[in-house]
Amino acid sequence: MNLLDQLISSLAPYECLGCGLEPDLLCAICTTRLAVIPGRCYRCRKVSAGALTCSACRKTSKLRRVQVGTIYEGAAKDLIWQLKLAGAQAAARTMATRLAPLVVSAPTDVLLIPVPTATSRVRQRGYDQAKLLARELARQTKLLYGDYLARHGQAHQHATSRQERLTQLIHAFRVKRPSLTRGAHIMLVDDVITTGATLEAAATTLRAAGAHRVEAIVFAQP
Repeated sequence: MNLLDQLISSLAPYECLGCGLEPDLLCAICTTRLAVIPGRCYRCRKVSAGALTCSACRKTSKLRRVQVGTIYEGAAKDLIWQLKLAGAQAAARTMATRLAPLVVSAPTDVLLIPVPTATSRVRQRGYDQAKLLARELARQTKLLYGDYLARHGQAHQHATSRQERLTQLIHAFRVKRPSLTRGAHIMLVDDVITTGATLEAAATTLRAAGAHRVEAIVFAQP
């Protein structure tokens, strides 16, 4: 929680988005009530042990698997809205708490890398929500954090279909520290996944730069 959030919470404590009672964005009880997504392929939604990308989808995806914390609805959707549009950076802590149990068995050398937000959005918000989430997840799990991806261009994607987004995202990312990602086991971190095109583009860039394995963890998926 940054200084601004600390000041806000002391002067006007947050109300829980779930029950409206506890002085937190989402209290511990309501966090446990968030919908659980069974292990499945992120793209075709077929049941898959460990959320591994199915064999069919892996033919065109560099993502080994995508773990998802909950469904993009209700309190979870409101929490993301608070983080992205209401300046409530404390939401990243709550989201990371939800994700932390999913990586308890991850190898200690896994490298958490945030998927950089379009710079136009960062300027509007004053921060990158994916970086906040990745840093908090690293703090809670003691895994390594690295801000090693950069995003070309200033705008976010306007297209609706997966193929249109893939086309727009070609060459959208670059690796800032190739020597630190080469041969690495990387876990991309983001707040929400829709078509998967952004994560796939980031994974393709990292694999092309020599990463050994790329997977992802996101807070919510519709």
